[in-house]
Amino acid sequence: MLAISTLWNALKQQDGAALFDELKNLGFETLELSRHLTPDQMEQLKPSLRENPPCSIHNFCPILPGTSQADAERDKLLLSSLDTDARKEAIRRTLGTMELALDLEIPIVVLHLGEVDTYDRSYLMTDLYTYGEREFEAFSPKVTEATEWRQRKEAKHRDAVLRSLDELNEHALRMELCIAIENRPHYYQIPNFDEVGLFFEKFYGSPMRYWHDVAHAARQESLGLCRADRWFTAYAEHLIGVNLHDLQGLEAYHPPGTGDLAWDDIFKQLPSDLLKVLEMRPCEAEPVIAARELCESLSPLPETSDA
Repeated sequence: MLAISTLWNALKQQDGAALFDELKNLGFETLELSRHLTPDQMEQLKPSLRENPPCSIHNFCPILPGTSQADAERDKLLLSSLDTDARKEAIRRTLGTMELALDLEIPIVVLHLGEVDTYDRSYLMTDLYTYGEREFEAFSPKVTEATEWRQRKEAKHRDAVLRSLDELNEHALRMELCIAIENRPHYYQIPNFDEVGLFFEKFYGSPMRYWHDVAHAARQESLGLCRADRWFTAYAEHLIGVNLHDLQGLEAYHPPGTGDLAWDDIFKQLPSDLLKVLEMRPCEAEPVIAARELCESLSPLPETSDA
């Protein structure tokens, strides 16, 4: 299945019914609800969504009170928070998204788990990238310097995420929903590569799955953090869906085929029946349609048995 995220037009089309029609006209099989939808847009979308259930929804959707659409990616509430009240509020808001998913028959809720509260030292790696030192090994000393600061604080935040996931998995089981943890683009965000494995070890057999973002993994590789293909190899057992967008340098959310990623190689790693969602920032319709056609051309045809 090939879907498109509402990220593409949520910020530029405030009428939910028109927003749905614009996405439908692009020729995708279904859509994914992004974190950028307002409560008003959601209410206007619901009649169309009840007839055409989305494939997935990202937490938090709709946007939190007091948050603008443009700031939706900057989490104000974190499932990793060390403040108990703030973490409980993040759980409560997550359950609101899960209840919306249940109401609209959306099978997958994609979770952003939070981050480690550490000073952002991404510049140590991005400066190297900018000046052309792009061999993976060249980043090693700078990656070590940044991640050592993360390691000093990560245990408490990881424990907070474990407590949050424990509660959310119980609800997901009762609601018959899958909750999917997503890889993130920045080293200080949760989960890093090893934390994904830890979480599945703790919650093996639960409704929790892995959601892979292609460009997030590629960005981490560009900065020397983790080889992009390791995620596929290690967590294939848990993989339930993937977000597709291209990188131009380190800038994400471009239509596939308009940036630096090798899409032939990427699609060779994707199971043919995997849910694939194109996640692109606002742009003209033509490159989005071209990206859909590219992805369709690279997707293996379903196997058929001989008569």
